[in-house]
Amino acid sequence: MAMFANKNVLLLLFFFSFPVVQAVEIQAPPLFQNKYFKLSQNSDLLCATSSENFFSNSELLAIIDYYEQNSTFLRRRAIQLLTNHISQEHKNFLIEANQSCQDNESIGLCVLEKYWQSKEAALRVLALFYDTKTIIKHNDDYDFPRFTEDHIRSFEKAIRKIPVFMRTSITKAKPIRKLREFIKDLPPSKQKLIIDAFPEDSETRVWLDDTHPLSLLPGTGFMGQVVAQVFNGRNSVVFTIDSFDKAKDGEIYRDIDLKYLVDFRLALIIHELAHVIDNFFFWDGKQDLYFFYRYRKISTDTRMRDYIDSSKLALWPSKWFEAFEYLYEVNEGRYNGTVQEKFAELFAQYILIPEKLKSVSPLGYAWMRDDIFQGIEYQGYEHCNKQITRHLTWWEDAIAKPLGFY
Repeated sequence: MAMFANKNVLLLLFFFSFPVVQAVEIQAPPLFQNKYFKLSQNSDLLCATSSENFFSNSELLAIIDYYEQNSTFLRRRAIQLLTNHISQEHKNFLIEANQSCQDNESIGLCVLEKYWQSKEAALRVLALFYDTKTIIKHNDDYDFPRFTEDHIRSFEKAIRKIPVFMRTSITKAKPIRKLREFIKDLPPSKQKLIIDAFPEDSETRVWLDDTHPLSLLPGTGFMGQVVAQVFNGRNSVVFTIDSFDKAKDGEIYRDIDLKYLVDFRLALIIHELAHVIDNFFFWDGKQDLYFFYRYRKISTDTRMRDYIDSSKLALWPSKWFEAFEYLYEVNEGRYNGTVQEKFAELFAQYILIPEKLKSVSPLGYAWMRDDIFQGIEYQGYEHCNKQITRHLTWWEDAIAKPLGFY
């Protein structure tokens, strides 16, 4: 009997020696850590083709699992944002997709796969949102051309060339509240300009913390020819898919008579992201009203403008892409000096051809390094150990102009 009692005492002591577990949900890891899509300072991503050097599906699943651990509603809320549209055609499609996915183990991921018609695209879009607070989605026009998993891979690689502190500044963008009331005293022409610059579907990209994440969307650029477009004061990049894809490896690239043997779309994305960074470099994310008519950015700051004006470019932008042929600031197809475009090109060249920029414009390089990139430096295309371009063959040259390639 005494032995039995002692055993009970020992069992009770053993049980109570462990901490009591409270019936509460364990806190999930905070979102948007840039933990996985880390900054790439070497040339690996630049020197790769479009089929190389991006995360595999298993790696994307690991990223998703990390952020979703112990978070019951995160996936549902994120996928709702990543498929949110105002057009009825999109809404009807999503209702049907949801119904057909009811027997699936993960209804939300099933819907996202149907939205993209690709498991890989669905995983990559969700992982990029969780880790970098980037939204990639279709145009609100249901019949508009759409990104594919191939485009999303190029976005992944380009985002990794942008320093984390710059990505974070972009994520502080706030949605516009009571815009018409705020601008009612401006001349009607300026009111129209401001309103036209903000599409009706901008509210479909507002996250739970009342911010506008960086958004990458398919659309139509200036005159239907510009590769991509960023409105002043916005953090959305609109890509013209046909023009954009002329820079994919193996395609004939108009204006420079070359085929790129690596995915040169990264250069185009980085240039456009530079415009977004220009817009939000000084932004603290505190005010609700913030748009291109009144705000401070790199290219409007007096001291910064002086540095931009005095810096030389290592290459003419039209040697990189054809969009500049159609803009008013270009003289005979060559760059002629708007400060916003010059900054974006300096930014891109600092990442892509840093050694050439440093030799041509040492003061400009030093300013970019110290004032803009906070000391971060890169290896660029100069470090590729394989050929990255080749001139057109006589046959490609003969057919390129009639077919509109250059």
